[in-house]
Amino acid sequence: MYTLRRAERYTNWEATKAVELNPENFRDLTVVDPYEGETEQDFVDYVQYLYYEDFYEVCEELEDLGYVDDADALSMLFEGEMEIYSSTTDKYATEWFDIGEEDAEYRKWGGFNVHHSTLEE
Repeated sequence: MYTLRRAERYTNWEATKAVELNPENFRDLTVVDPYEGETEQDFVDYVQYLYYEDFYEVCEELEDLGYVDDADALSMLFEGEMEIYSSTTDKYATEWFDIGEEDAEYRKWGGFNVHHSTLEE
């Protein structure tokens, strides 16, 4: 007797709604390093940096400085609901069969110890 399963892999791309931010307003921040860049790439890198800082404090300071729209937009960007805008579920999903045994210790593989597979990487 063999234990088999069918598996599938697909990818979803998700994003928040787009927001507008004024980079000049981030030059006045003191709770984190202020923005000092000049290009779009500089600013998107800076926003990524803010994501890993205490952005609640950043939003509070933006509000205190009178940049309420930027504070709200930053909050939406970091905490807004993500919506799927593209998925391979219906188009390019990869399906295969595995043979092996159920084993809860193989959590990364869905609780299944794969001995052999039809998946071609």
